[in-house]
Amino acid sequence: MQRDEDGQVVISCDFCGTDWDQCLSMIEGHRGSVLCLDCLKQALDQARPGDEPFTGTLCLSDKPAGTRMWRHPGPKPSSGLNPGAPLCWDCIRLAAKGFHKDPEVDFRWDSSKYPAQVKV
Repeated sequence: MQRDEDGQVVISCDFCGTDWDQCLSMIEGHRGSVLCLDCLKQALDQARPGDEPFTGTLCLSDKPAGTRMWRHPGPKPSSGLNPGAPLCWDCIRLAAKGFHKDPEVDFRWDSSKYPAQVKV
């Protein structure tokens, strides 16, 4: 998420509302959507099949009910925050692969622990 504050662009995680401090690891999706590494780690462990269709925040793709997804349970109040922003399983896996490739990020992806989306 991006917002203007006092003439400056502020980048924040769409899922938890944490502002980027140029040190925090984040990855960008479509139209400026942003996911921080802390939210990714939570999403990997907490993603569950959704009860309703939704549009993924990072990919902007329409997903059917039953698609594995995650929403932050308690985002920080932040100007422009997308409360309840859904993160689909495909984007969780893509972000994990992206963070894994960055040698400056302390994160290693083990795809065998997190299989691809299983249709329900």
